[in-house]
Amino acid sequence: MEKKSMELNQKMKGTRLSVLLGLLLSAGAMAETMHQDVSPGKLVVQVKGVVCSFCAYGTEKNLAKLEFLDLSQYGDGVLIDINTHRITLALQPNKPVRYAGIADAIVKGGYDPVIYHVALKGVIREHQGHYQLICEENGQVYTLPPSVEAAPLLGKQILVRAELNAEQAANAVEGQPIRLTKIKLEPQP
Repeated sequence: MEKKSMELNQKMKGTRLSVLLGLLLSAGAMAETMHQDVSPGKLVVQVKGVVCSFCAYGTEKNLAKLEFLDLSQYGDGVLIDINTHRITLALQPNKPVRYAGIADAIVKGGYDPVIYHVALKGVIREHQGHYQLICEENGQVYTLPPSVEAAPLLGKQILVRAELNAEQAANAVEGQPIRLTKIKLEPQP
């Protein structure tokens, strides 16, 4: 009897370890590819708390009021996926994104924004010892992390995949450069 109990205990430990390893691997893969599917003109916000479509509707209405959304996409510029806890926003290319407005709309809807994923097209310039991405279509300016060596890319078209955390987005001031901390540079032909 004791031997069977020990065997069962060993199997359960192995199963728990396999489940834990699987979760860690899938979470790592998800984090690695999360921003890869975001294209220019879209912004994806990972949120906590979205569990039912009825509740999400209020947040969708709040977000749809933002003047920089492309209302011709998704019906109102907003797509909420309650299964993945992601909100996708279709952006007008010629209007700056108000990240603080997005954060306010999501929080008013009762949810917590976690990470903002965006793909930005523009030109790299140097300004006061920092590298910046200038989005030519809407004039928005993003300051690149100090660890990024962008000198070879000065003046060139580039795609920057970036993540902003909730604090960065909520504290973004309209008309001021937005400081990025987690990015991936993709030179354009």
